[in-house]
Amino acid sequence: MKTATLFCTLAMLFYALEIALTDWKLANISPRLLTLFYAIGVAVCAAVTLSIGHEKIRMPEGNQWLFVFLMIVASFIAAETHFAALNSQSGAVTLTMFYCLMPVAASFYMAIFKWELPNVRVILAWLVAAFALYLLSTGEK
Repeated sequence: MKTATLFCTLAMLFYALEIALTDWKLANISPRLLTLFYAIGVAVCAAVTLSIGHEKIRMPEGNQWLFVFLMIVASFIAAETHFAALNSQSGAVTLTMFYCLMPVAASFYMAIFKWELPNVRVILAWLVAAFALYLLSTGEK
């Protein structure tokens, strides 16, 4: 298995575990408090792994700092709404079902960022994915 595929698999498995645990035992806790706990926990774990890492640390340069800031804002909004969805009783399965649209959203963002018009197949894929999610999310449980 390629390293990138392994990392993608591990990320998916641990995000799914976090969602399942939160839905199972923590959904009644305030989403803002969970977001704070999440951020503090991730920051502490990141600091520990940074201090024991062996690779050379490369800091952002120039306008990369703006993108670091934008990444933090996007991650905060994602975490806040992630925990709010679970607190609103969306459930782990429904929340992760919406996450299936992440490739669609990412390709849409990349089309905007790179100023590249997507081809017809990509646009059709966006529409089919959105329609499929709509059908699944509005059906009876």
